[in-house]
Amino acid sequence: MIIPKDNGFFKNFQGHDRFDVPEPVYRVTGGPGGESYLILGSDKTALFDCGMACFSRELICNIHEVLDPLGRKPDYILMSHSHYDHIGALPYILREWPEARVCGAAKCAKVFCSEEAKATIEELGNTARNVYGCDCPPVTAEGLRIDIILEDGDEISLGDETVRFYETKGHTDCSAAYMILPQKILFASESASQLGGPGDISTSCLKSFEQSIRSAEKMAALGAEYIICMHYGVIPQSYNEQFFTDYIEEAEWEWGLIKRCIKLGLTDEEVSDVHDIFYWNERKALAHPYEAHHLNTMIIIKRVRKEMEEENG
Repeated sequence: MIIPKDNGFFKNFQGHDRFDVPEPVYRVTGGPGGESYLILGSDKTALFDCGMACFSRELICNIHEVLDPLGRKPDYILMSHSHYDHIGALPYILREWPEARVCGAAKCAKVFCSEEAKATIEELGNTARNVYGCDCPPVTAEGLRIDIILEDGDEISLGDETVRFYETKGHTDCSAAYMILPQKILFASESASQLGGPGDISTSCLKSFEQSIRSAEKMAALGAEYIICMHYGVIPQSYNEQFFTDYIEEAEWEWGLIKRCIKLGLTDEEVSDVHDIFYWNERKALAHPYEAHHLNTMIIIKRVRKEMEEENG
């Protein structure tokens, strides 16, 4: 197994291992960026998310190491949303296992058909490739696809296990959470699962703070036994109930900060500078490039400004 080096960004809760995932889940993450997991059902296998393109070789190697001794292959690939750090390796996975069926939201399928979106995915993927010094060819987004469009509550059978899809907008319009049943293992949507460690929660409400808060409430109501955050890993079970409450408080504070800055007459760039004081630091630079952070921040600010203008007529 090729284990990504711990770059010091994420912190463990005392006495807890965030990579100690419950069966039938296996961590196969290839490198920094979004986490990737195999779900080994009694009959079928699903891969949740793919991570960044520049770590596709490591991801594929890890998948082979788990599945080859069992004589299995990925039957399904579950997409959490359409961002480069979660779907970048998908074209390379599909070259290795072309018969795998890719599942995701309708909006995700639409994004994958957009030349502009694919260009952005390639640009950010190549930026990450350069930042991490990866020895691999330039990133391509060709080959992205969704084979099975899922709607809220849809289920995929893996045999004795079922994976249920939940629409959870806020981060993107295609953001989704997945619950493995009967174990009640929740892959929490990035709309409400930005965790860096104890006392370290942030948001990424690119589409809507309001939608993100509703998605957090929706996931909290599912009563998961285990919660896996997309970038962090498994959170302590003792923190399950409080986690989404803490997220909502953080989202409301950040939302208010941006609104206050806009009311003071600051430009988008000036609001971004203030936002960086609270939400950008050297530790976050270990997780992803500043270019991606700044792009996301500007999108959030513009969305909030538009909401405020519409409210004021």
